[in-house]
Amino acid sequence: MLWKSDWSRRTFLSALGALTGGALVPARLEAEGLASKESKAPSSSVDGHPIVPITSGLGSTGDIYAELGVTPLVNIVGTVTVIGGSVMKPEVMELIRRGNEHFVLIDELEIAAGKYIAKLCKSPAGYTGLVTGGAAAAMVVGYSAMMTEDLEPRLIAVPDVKDFPRNEVIIQKSHRYAFDHQIRQTGAKLIEVETREEMIAAINPKTVAIHFTNIQSDMGKVSGPETVAIAKAHGIYTFNDASADVPPKERLWEYPAVGFDMVTFSGGKDIQGPQASGILIGKEELIRWSLLNMSPQEDRIGRCCKVGKETIFGLLKALEIFVNQDYDAVLRSYDAKAQVITDAIKRFGVTALPRKFNPQALGNVTPTYTWQIDPAKLRITGHEVMLELAATRPVGIGSMGAGASGMRGRMPDAPATHAEGSPTVPGHAPANDAPPAPRRPERDPNNFGFAVWQLKDGEDKLIANRLVEIFSKAPKA
Repeated sequence: MLWKSDWSRRTFLSALGALTGGALVPARLEAEGLASKESKAPSSSVDGHPIVPITSGLGSTGDIYAELGVTPLVNIVGTVTVIGGSVMKPEVMELIRRGNEHFVLIDELEIAAGKYIAKLCKSPAGYTGLVTGGAAAAMVVGYSAMMTEDLEPRLIAVPDVKDFPRNEVIIQKSHRYAFDHQIRQTGAKLIEVETREEMIAAINPKTVAIHFTNIQSDMGKVSGPETVAIAKAHGIYTFNDASADVPPKERLWEYPAVGFDMVTFSGGKDIQGPQASGILIGKEELIRWSLLNMSPQEDRIGRCCKVGKETIFGLLKALEIFVNQDYDAVLRSYDAKAQVITDAIKRFGVTALPRKFNPQALGNVTPTYTWQIDPAKLRITGHEVMLELAATRPVGIGSMGAGASGMRGRMPDAPATHAEGSPTVPGHAPANDAPPAPRRPERDPNNFGFAVWQLKDGEDKLIANRLVEIFSKAPKA
């Protein structure tokens, strides 16, 4: 049973404004006397364009989500695309604004940005970077580049690659995943193998590359270094998809150093750049061919993978911050947020369990926090607590029932079980958006938990207050 929350939109936003110094309080609340009545000085102009408040139409109330009738979320899930990835830091937003000040030749900006990426990421000699429209887009333009090189007839022919001299990509069967669709959309044919011997035997004059799915590397029989060695011995390329696999930040330079010809990382996950951004690090020639396969060039398969000047600047700033961060300090900040929650709910007999953190995990490296309910004091399960958090309004806390893989169509021969356009079947899909996860062991019904790495300042207190409300209303044992 779900208890009705006492939180109104005004209560929530007023509390959030108090916790964040008023920076996020809507203009409507100011007008109602719920925020500071001090007048604000007009903002200065930027490149001839004044920064002005929105006084009419969309955004004029200060609550854009309510204006469209959608529910914003406090993110306790992780950097999953279906709920918007991550939240950018103020410095990143400022660089996005500055990127809007002038026009620029996008290709020139991309080349300069690539050099900046290579320097930040300590790339091997002869490597550079490319800002893409996400890691998935990096796969599209990267694999197209391998097949087209810089030949115009091929560039305009993709995905019709049947007459290309090399159009086959070898992939370990255990490395198949949702994002090999991006390889297939280039027209390349995937050849499945399982063992080292099969990988070598599959190489033929039509083979262009071997694909490596980093987050599933422990599921395969051929390691990354072995894959690179085999490819080099046979004169073919290698591509490593490591989209959600930083932190640790060292992987940004360790994976290219292994010898992969191309490596991609998402810009919109823990790097906290623009959600529609990715990083492709690779050999200079391959990166040049990749840029030939994407926007701003026309008549290319990657024209839809458009990257704006604002996104490029935002990604560079986010990457700079990420590379220079003190991750031990970051972990301490996570622990502090979790402690705020622990301190608020301990009076109900709810105790914190040791945090779970594996810094060497293949992907989505972040601590998770778990709390245990004493069934001798409260008659509520951990699952019910999570449902209550998700039911919080006006801003939901978490996204129970929203699978990380997004919406799914119906099977033509199966009975309909969900309304058309409904989200995926409830349950947690992998937080990196990609590989299928093994069935999880049964959870203790008295436990609940989540990640805090995407919480903005003050949201730990909001969660704590909501949990106090939930436990106060829960039946006593």
